[in-house]
Amino acid sequence: MKILISGGGIAGLTLAHWLHHWGHIAVVAERAPHGRLGGYGIDFFGTGYDVAAHMGITDRLAAHQLPTDSVCYVDGAGRVTARLERQLLEKVIRGPYLALMHTTLEEALAEAVRDKVEIRYGQHIAAIEQRPSGVGITFAEGRQESFDLLIGADGVHSATRELAFGPEERFARHLGYTMACYPLHDTYGLGPRRVHYSEPGRQTILYPTGMPGELIALFLYRTADHTIPPCAERRAALRHTFTGMGWLTPQLLDAAPEDGLFMDSLTQITMPSWHTGRIALTGDACAAMTLTSAQGASMAMDGGYLLVQALHQHADHQAAFHTYETQLRPAVQQRQQRARTFARSLVPATRTGLATQSAVTRLVLRNAFSGLLRRGYGDATSILTRT
Repeated sequence: MKILISGGGIAGLTLAHWLHHWGHIAVVAERAPHGRLGGYGIDFFGTGYDVAAHMGITDRLAAHQLPTDSVCYVDGAGRVTARLERQLLEKVIRGPYLALMHTTLEEALAEAVRDKVEIRYGQHIAAIEQRPSGVGITFAEGRQESFDLLIGADGVHSATRELAFGPEERFARHLGYTMACYPLHDTYGLGPRRVHYSEPGRQTILYPTGMPGELIALFLYRTADHTIPPCAERRAALRHTFTGMGWLTPQLLDAAPEDGLFMDSLTQITMPSWHTGRIALTGDACAAMTLTSAQGASMAMDGGYLLVQALHQHADHQAAFHTYETQLRPAVQQRQQRARTFARSLVPATRTGLATQSAVTRLVLRNAFSGLLRRGYGDATSILTRT
């Protein structure tokens, strides 16, 4: 079959790899002109790691993992109040674990499909027409083309989902936070650590990217307004929200770029069905979990793998879509629920809440509480079946 994948991120590129592997013609349409740039750090483990190993890219990923040996929590003077050592984190996860930049994984996946799959950068879908024998696609520049199937893998704000299923508001579940991040020069001497500093309703995080002299500054704050300002206004909005915050926050805000600042709400996507006719969704387009799950990238790879596996097992695409969704949905719902629970206490809104969180954190970041910590990271057990 000739299958169009809308979106060239983790889910879309994983899907493209396995479609090619099983003899299909995959075409990827990616809105960004030269692939996706920027990004943030991710925890990569569990079922997604298993897919990456099956693809033969884990050695490449391991060679580019983030140089962090601990996660530190500090007070306004920069004094460490609690620390999560990497050895304990690996014990909690009970399996292979990599700390990666989001783009490191995307670049490895793009390399895996290079010269095998057509990727059309700077192209996106403007209209869809479902037909008995295929899907008619009109691209934004006016070009028209037919495909056997269309798979939307274009993220939490999926345009494919909006065209085929309806507006985002029907499916979005906002968790009450907005995040922003950007790279900056390392002039702070933090070493191989990820550092968290919190005040009521606000949190600043700083960690190395693996590129010499580069850090990522990440900001997270509570808000009932999930509207994201235009790119040109984001720097000012972030400075306004974090004015008066301690630790290194003022210096980090001064270093914020005028453009290229990533900002988005923490939004889950929940849908009654992930497919309609010859169109299906995968990854964040249908099952976004947010960074509070720590498993979004992993599950995006799992979804791509399971969808192609189902297409390989069933001659009828409807049966394949049903099998894929039946296999993956319980794991997604479990992780989404766990992420919602965790989000409620992620950044406490009051000083009393922060003090309680700090005391609990100091208590549980030790080997004796590895089982309790495991609940926060979720079940890393693979849900794959290989063919």
